[in-house]
Amino acid sequence: MTFEQFQEQFIDWTINVIEAKRDSGFPICPFARKARLQGKIQFIDARDLSLEKFREFDDTKYEIGIAWIEGNDVDSIPDMLEVMHKENPELLYFISTKDSGHFAKNFQDCVFIQLRGDLEEKRAYLHSTSYYDSWPEDYYKSIVG
Repeated sequence: MTFEQFQEQFIDWTINVIEAKRDSGFPICPFARKARLQGKIQFIDARDLSLEKFREFDDTKYEIGIAWIEGNDVDSIPDMLEVMHKENPELLYFISTKDSGHFAKNFQDCVFIQLRGDLEEKRAYLHSTSYYDSWPEDYYKSIVG
């Protein structure tokens, strides 16, 4: 799969899975559609696992970075992300794989990069709704902590 094909398939997956409303009335990510439509998603080809690739995230232009890490041992990723977190405490790094996630499994292994402040604001808003009511307690703690 080429990087361009990955981007196209990621957008399709986002539209059909992440933006689709669940039984709770909410999509998995209530902010995904807006970010997609406004061009606020930055795709990064990080399959070589170079820290330089993770540093490419432009937090002045994008709300989320999708670093494609397919084909790598995901067990090696947390150490890299710890380095990135120390360099950029204002950013959050999440591994999203074909095996992770409660509501949806990613179709490829990726690292999501998000602005900590923006994500905290969105979570605060979601706490004012019934969004988290359907989340299992253990999953809620692991994600929202």
